[in-house]
Amino acid sequence: MASVMEPEVTTARDPQPPASSVERATEAAASEATILSPAGSPDRLLRLQRARELARQEAEEARERREARRERLRELAEKRAARREAARERRESAPFSLRIGSFNVLGSQHTAPGGSRQKYPPASTRTAGAAGVIGSHGVDVLGTQELQADQLRDLQNRTGMAAWPGFGWGDKETDNSILYDPGVVEVVSGSSFTIPFMGTPRPQPIVRFRHEATGREFYVVNTHPSAGGGSYLAERRQGQAALVNVVNDLESEGVPILVTGDMNDREEFYCRVMPAAGLVASNGGSYGSGCQPPPSPLPVDWVVGTGASWSEYRRDTTPTDRRISDHFFISALASFS
Repeated sequence: MASVMEPEVTTARDPQPPASSVERATEAAASEATILSPAGSPDRLLRLQRARELARQEAEEARERREARRERLRELAEKRAARREAARERRESAPFSLRIGSFNVLGSQHTAPGGSRQKYPPASTRTAGAAGVIGSHGVDVLGTQELQADQLRDLQNRTGMAAWPGFGWGDKETDNSILYDPGVVEVVSGSSFTIPFMGTPRPQPIVRFRHEATGREFYVVNTHPSAGGGSYLAERRQGQAALVNVVNDLESEGVPILVTGDMNDREEFYCRVMPAAGLVASNGGSYGSGCQPPPSPLPVDWVVGTGASWSEYRRDTTPTDRRISDHFFISALASFS
């Protein structure tokens, strides 16, 4: 019987699965991490690591340089601010002087047809003379009275002076404008107080100025109370009392106060107003031991103040001599220590 041969069984090896992407990346990294030979160069991974470290160091150094530059700029800004503040303090404590005047120009309505001053030329003629007198005194600030709109325009054109309020209160309220040289002082603020004038309430200007060269500030108050007796005398005394209150209120601000005006009074203005407001007249006088007004001749036009010392007082009769106005031109040098 023939034998049956069993087929040879061959055991096949299990097939290997294909390498995964992670394995391939690992093998690639391992391959790149291999040092080629002692004479070779560092591999790419080391170069990348070193490049990253160098970039980090450079970024840190750049950040430190930026911070150092910002710090230097901060220090420079602080030094500049300190220098500016020191300069401001030096300016604001620096002494200075300015010439201030008072002038009733004789309003144009008085010399117009039907006006009360027909012996005087019209304002169109007189204003040129007024500008000449202003220039001859060299005033930096001038309190005016009776200054009508036509006269204000003409004076500003001729002198180059600015005005407050000027036309700010309208053409009918230019009378008591304060003129000033804008190259010497500038307006910080302006306000007013009201007094009766010949039966009508009228605003009176209060201006806070800043001296351009030093930065120091001061007030100028300009006023024109009623003239005459009877009810007008009562109005004038109301105006005097109002002025005293204004000056006393402003004194709390701690800056000098200068007052100009046609006060329509001589000895009485001095004795009623000066002691009560603590003012000093540019033409002298005293009230420490009883009221002693300045020596005669006393005009009704005044330049007085507090916080300033006075010199170079001038009582100029040119306006009356030349029929420019029916008032003198008063000016004085105010010095602030």
